[in-house]
Amino acid sequence: MATISQIAKEAGVSRTLVSRVLNNKPGVSPENRQKILEIIEKNHYVPNGLARALVLQRTMTIGVVMDDLCNDFFFDLIAGLQNAGEEHGYNILFCSGRKDIDTKMKYVDYFSQGRTDGIIAYGSNHADEELFRSIAAKSVNCVLIEGNLDDCKVDKIRLDNFHGAYVATEHLIKQGYHNIIHITNDMNYDVSLERLNGFVQAMHDYRIPLGPDSIVYGDCYEEAAYQQMKKLFAVGKKPDACFVGADKPAFGVLRAAIETGLSIPGDLAVIGFDDDTPESRDIVFPGLSTMRQPLYEMGRAGVELLLDAIEQPGREPKTQTFEAELVLRDTCR
Repeated sequence: MATISQIAKEAGVSRTLVSRVLNNKPGVSPENRQKILEIIEKNHYVPNGLARALVLQRTMTIGVVMDDLCNDFFFDLIAGLQNAGEEHGYNILFCSGRKDIDTKMKYVDYFSQGRTDGIIAYGSNHADEELFRSIAAKSVNCVLIEGNLDDCKVDKIRLDNFHGAYVATEHLIKQGYHNIIHITNDMNYDVSLERLNGFVQAMHDYRIPLGPDSIVYGDCYEEAAYQQMKKLFAVGKKPDACFVGADKPAFGVLRAAIETGLSIPGDLAVIGFDDDTPESRDIVFPGLSTMRQPLYEMGRAGVELLLDAIEQPGREPKTQTFEAELVLRDTCR
């Protein structure tokens, strides 16, 4: 296999000029660039990744730490991260922390030892605060997606969960529903608290009083929401609408309502959050109205923000905020 020196000798140019062509840098005449590229192709030259990294002082690699790479909820986010990275010539290393802080800390340590040019981490669990602070301390270039550390100077990609919940609740109110309840998502996550606050604010702004059953605490699974709604129906509680903090528990609400003999949305309107409905659910249940997260766009923006930090060392941290979109289907008028 040819070396840079051999290519330079055959082309009758300096090693520096060959290096400029390999790294797509300016300062090379069109004639020399074409000649060098032809020689590179003829000799099937493949740049040595380690040597290139030493020259550029970059690994051209981004480390991504997430909880669960197999969760279909994250597929659009992963696609956005990967596509944006590839477009800029970066490799993306994805690591699944499996909701274990020690495992995620191990990956952060690995990424921080010169193996990547920066780290992107997704999560809003309160237990991840230690992880986020560790990333900020160990990596000059890092982006938190949904991580909420106001006192930590890092780049952030955020979804306005408060506004999304407000929009969902406001839509129900404007459609004439007034006995509205909120089934929360897992309250160990900041996003769940933000969605709860958005619901409360909308009810307050439209002067609809909150009763003892207006907020039902659940988690991110269907079964918990199903059991909570069955308990409400069993004691004669009949809300006319329900805003649910995530799509998966929203199907627990629908299941309980249908088993109780309620029509959707005639007797009970339902709006979820996320738009990560499995296709199998659309066969069994009415199409779920929801607030769609732009996860693909958030993933792309995370990479763009990180690369911006790499290109501008020492700049002030930035926060980019996205809005959720109301998607109306069959469970709401």
